[in-house]
Amino acid sequence: MLFSYKWNKTSSIPAAIEGKWSLVRFYPAKNDTFKFVQTVSLSIERDGITAGFLGCNKFRTECTANGNNIRFGTILSSRKFCEREYMDLEDEIKSVLIRANAFSIIDNTLILSEGKTKLASFKKQ
Repeated sequence: MLFSYKWNKTSSIPAAIEGKWSLVRFYPAKNDTFKFVQTVSLSIERDGITAGFLGCNKFRTECTANGNNIRFGTILSSRKFCEREYMDLEDEIKSVLIRANAFSIIDNTLILSEGKTKLASFKKQ
């Protein structure tokens, strides 16, 4: 059986969030199993297509943004199993993308938030 997913390519992303971003940190800071934070990256394209690397698996989703509001769609990812530290990291970053509804950019750093609560920050590459 063959499945397909139709991406909505009519959305337009603000130029400030376009590009490749690398995870810097989670809020509040996670010091236990998140030693592989530097491996996480995401790339947001002008049409909203967002793809990246979660530490073990690749992912793809759709991003919509308007003003300082942001939303990520259903996250599709490969299903490779890795060490617990990587899988914990993947679970956390997926949670951030699902919960994020606001963003700000300060000094080339993209901060994803849920309301006024910071979730994670990414540095532009």
